[in-house]
Amino acid sequence: EDGGGRRSEAGEDGGKDVRISVALCAFPDILESSKASLKSLPKPEKMPALHTLKDPIWTTWAKYKQWVSQRKVLKYASEIRDSGLDFSVMEIDDRWQITYGDLDFDPGKFPDPKGMVDELHAMGFKVTLWVMPFIEKKSAAYKEGLERDFFVKKVTSTSHPYEEKPGFFSWWNFPSVVALDVTNPEAVDWYVSRLRRLQDLYGIDGFKFDAGEPCFLPRDPITQRPLAYPSEYTHLWVKEVAGKFQGGVCEVRTGHKTQDVGLMTRIGDRFSTWDVRNGLQSIIPTVLTSGLLGYPFALPDIIGGNAYFGRNPDTELFVRWTQVNALMPAMQFSIAPWHIGQEAQAMVSQALAVRKELIGDMLRLAEDASLRLDPIVRPMWWLDPQDPATFEIYDQFALGDDVIVAPVVVKGQRQREVYLTAGTWEDLADPGRIIQGRQWLTVDAPLAKLPCYRRVART
Repeated sequence: EDGGGRRSEAGEDGGKDVRISVALCAFPDILESSKASLKSLPKPEKMPALHTLKDPIWTTWAKYKQWVSQRKVLKYASEIRDSGLDFSVMEIDDRWQITYGDLDFDPGKFPDPKGMVDELHAMGFKVTLWVMPFIEKKSAAYKEGLERDFFVKKVTSTSHPYEEKPGFFSWWNFPSVVALDVTNPEAVDWYVSRLRRLQDLYGIDGFKFDAGEPCFLPRDPITQRPLAYPSEYTHLWVKEVAGKFQGGVCEVRTGHKTQDVGLMTRIGDRFSTWDVRNGLQSIIPTVLTSGLLGYPFALPDIIGGNAYFGRNPDTELFVRWTQVNALMPAMQFSIAPWHIGQEAQAMVSQALAVRKELIGDMLRLAEDASLRLDPIVRPMWWLDPQDPATFEIYDQFALGDDVIVAPVVVKGQRQREVYLTAGTWEDLADPGRIIQGRQWLTVDAPLAKLPCYRRVART
């Protein structure tokens, strides 16, 4: 055996047969199985800052895309403050840098970054910056890192397999870039020290760590220490780089065996559509899956989607999206509700009022999640794993064990079917009227309403 329960023996053709020991564990139901799985995972030493779970994050991305500037950030922050809506973080996204990888403000767009951050702090915002492990060729960072062998490489061609060159590759943006070699401790220290410099110089509170998936590497990447498997790159990016900043206001968008890193995990960019493939209807299943995998501090993507391809959310989509996110672990806005319209802004405020009503429950669940990794938001079967009616519900979720949330995720719908598990419940909007559980209800759901039920008693 090789020490990990695997035994290798020579096969008849001279190769090796690899034998893997597999243990099957039987549990009485899916809940017990899930809890056993989560119990086996390492727990985070720290948890994300509670105020980022309590109040919405605001990001410049969907609103400004790459055309962000100091003037626009401060104007946006003033609008948010004057709107009366709550806020915690201002995240400054793409193209704040001189060039990708330089990790310093573009002086043409941000003439006084320290003054900007000080002003945002005075308004009550924490400030984060969008970063990723990519460096473009014309950056000063590329020249420095190349001389010190800090980047992932690739072979020059199949006909010259022993000749290496910088591993430039295409990604979702331009120009092509190389990736930080996260297997190289000196490269990691170099990158982290440059992030610390941003904090020391300008007062930056944290970072939005983007990318890190192995699909954003050159084919057959060459690293200082060979990757044991492709997703080890993800593991090291989150653990060794982002993990140096855990316990605060930072977020990542990926993870692999990193449940013990205390950061918010953002789900990928969503389109401003209703569909289940990558629109509103994908939010609940994705966040539930994140929790079951041991990432309870899930950050659903931007409310209303990213407005890609010139498609902006209308009032109905924006309001329903806000309602879906209102009782998720964290919320993030970019497109401002007042830019959608006064009706949208009023209904967004109503959804946020529901969050405020239950925020005590949510923060207690967050603290429990840091200790046991129990999901903050849970599949319906978590409440009654013996009830087969719960198994295929994909458009409801439970907040802890005592609140059922049933947002509308279908365009034009003003009624919906809601399933309540065993016990007695009351409508959060109509307290005192007792409803028996283990039954389907048809409930009215006008655009302003988020159907939500609190447990009164168990049976």
